[in-house]
Amino acid sequence: MRKRVLVVDDEALIREFIQSFFEGTPEFSECKVDVAVNGEEAIARIREKTYDLIFTDLKMPGKSGLDVIKFASEHSPTTDTVLLTAYAGGESAAKAMAYGAYEYITKPVPIDELEMIVRHIFERRELIEENRDLKQQLRQKISYPKIIGRSKKIMDIMEVVKMVAPTNSTILITGESGTGKELIAQAIHDLSPRKDKNFVRINCAAIPEQLIESELFGFEKGSFTGAIKRTRGKFEMAHEGSILLDEISEMNLDLQAKLLRVIQEKELTRIGSETPVKVNARVIATSNRDLSAEVEKGNFREDLFFRLNIVPIHLPPLCERPEDVPLLADHFTKKLCFEHGIAKKVITPEVTELLVTYKWPGNIRELQNAIERAIITNPGDILDLKAFHFMDVKPAAKVSASPLGGLDGKSMAEVEKMMIFNTLEKTNNNRTEAATILGITTRTLRNKLHQYAQEDQ
Repeated sequence: MRKRVLVVDDEALIREFIQSFFEGTPEFSECKVDVAVNGEEAIARIREKTYDLIFTDLKMPGKSGLDVIKFASEHSPTTDTVLLTAYAGGESAAKAMAYGAYEYITKPVPIDELEMIVRHIFERRELIEENRDLKQQLRQKISYPKIIGRSKKIMDIMEVVKMVAPTNSTILITGESGTGKELIAQAIHDLSPRKDKNFVRINCAAIPEQLIESELFGFEKGSFTGAIKRTRGKFEMAHEGSILLDEISEMNLDLQAKLLRVIQEKELTRIGSETPVKVNARVIATSNRDLSAEVEKGNFREDLFFRLNIVPIHLPPLCERPEDVPLLADHFTKKLCFEHGIAKKVITPEVTELLVTYKWPGNIRELQNAIERAIITNPGDILDLKAFHFMDVKPAAKVSASPLGGLDGKSMAEVEKMMIFNTLEKTNNNRTEAATILGITTRTLRNKLHQYAQEDQ
């Protein structure tokens, strides 16, 4: 189906530039491009037609670009919108993203960035359309965009999340620190019928042992020194919602027994009271330890373990899903540049290879911290290997982990060719995915392949 695009800008030069881009790019030349000179005209057009993609300037006489994006999100939720702004980051860009804008571009508009964004949007729309009739299968991870990943392991986990979210079952999420256990717990709550109720978190490792019982179950006035009024605990706050017991393995055995009763009987007794209080809170627990091993050691109650382990979810360390690293790195780069009000930065292919082959003992949290440090301490627009000089990587280990062994005596052009073909092989010749991993546009990849084909003739 022919795609329809709307360009909204009070500057004729910008309108003509974007319009000529679509007309002059064979891949997008069949798109029907409409233009509007202000927000009022744009809103009138959106009332009349359904657009696949809208580019809108931020500041215009009358209604602003934010007004256009907000109207489009309310009246045409399937339309993707891109904000054109003269400023990187900032409050207006934040509002645009909150209203549902797919991306923002800083003027003057770079043609490579424009091409990349249009291609990503159209490819994403095609994927959504292809999957619409496939019975909520794996690629419906789009329904919870906070989970970033395309590896089979993370997609299998999201399938379990979607199956258990509508139920009331207790969930036990295990995995190393920094693997995203709390994010999975949030996803279970957000995709459940309880999503409009409280999602209450308590870190069992961060609260002193003598205080955690009162934090969980509450207390009556005068029940101990400092108890100046009746106070509800976390379980009561989570009534009809969900409670996350983070790092539950740190809870002592006596409190484990009381917790088991609350889960089984769905009632609790505040400290200093004899009157039970009914609570209906879904329990989600996390642990970075193997609880079955803790049971064998006598550190964790077996009956509580079985009660929590009805639906276990194990998050693998990041080193076991390297195909997710480029997506996560790109996500954190955009997110952190935006949050810090820094102009967009781009990661080079060499850095992508470094990030993919690094072991990440601190998992996703370590990756995010590394990206943030590189962004803040590197003034340029390009994040190259020098920007990640702080990473403790042994050159020999890095080369042995690389799929491009045997580089001695080869030219840079030959190494580049090997990297491209190796990445295409790993992605089953998916050019879009390969270009993302390599940090180049699909057009650049296409041109390289055409060049190699001519050289082989």
